[in-house]
Amino acid sequence: MTFSTVYIVQPGRRRVSAQTLKDATVYQPDKELSVDIGDSATLRCCISTVGFGDIAWFKQPNREKPQIIVSFFRTAGETFYNGFEKSKFIIGRSSARNCFNLTILNTTPSDEAVYYCALTYPSPEFGDGTYLTIKDVTNASETSKPALWDNSVVCEPALDGNSTNINTQEKKLLGLGTALVFCVLLIFSLTYLILRRRKNDTCILNASIENCPELRQESETEIVNYAALQFSQMKPKAKKKKTGLSDDCTYSDVNIK
Repeated sequence: MTFSTVYIVQPGRRRVSAQTLKDATVYQPDKELSVDIGDSATLRCCISTVGFGDIAWFKQPNREKPQIIVSFFRTAGETFYNGFEKSKFIIGRSSARNCFNLTILNTTPSDEAVYYCALTYPSPEFGDGTYLTIKDVTNASETSKPALWDNSVVCEPALDGNSTNINTQEKKLLGLGTALVFCVLLIFSLTYLILRRRKNDTCILNASIENCPELRQESETEIVNYAALQFSQMKPKAKKKKTGLSDDCTYSDVNIK
């Protein structure tokens, strides 16, 4: 028996179909199905043999063991397992084509998984599976927890379900912020000291008094001291010169007489 189907893709949904399979006992046409959150997702399964017995649908979340959702006989009622509620699913049967579709109503991020249709009797055989993806699952999970930029404390359920663990992310952020401020202040201080020292070294090498207030002040002090010293040395010399002139004049007067 050969299955060949043509699909109409509705807005917001995407189907990835496998090539036509021949002689497949359990045939799941859709290898991947993508729907928006809140939409319905129909997982299709057809059986190629006649005279088969029980059929079941399994769900395998990421990195977890498969869980049976429902089992049913082609002409009998359904039995749900593992806490899956009947109101969440619709079993669609097509006796003419031996197809048994599973429709998931009001999809949520937790519905994202691989779903397997299986023939459990007379001999177990599984289909290739259909991977159901829920759009915006990543965005929804990221926005479900607010960023800890305020003083709020987020409590998350523990694995045992009886207690909560206080999230310490706020303390980590506070510690990182304090360390960042300290590093910025340290870098600023070191930069200031290096620039100041470089400026002083430049003044000394260039001997530019105008650009160095400290050197200018020291130079002015030295000039004043030097002027005072010169003045004190010149004063006695002037007296000596005056004395010499007086002697000459006296001698001249004596000669005239």
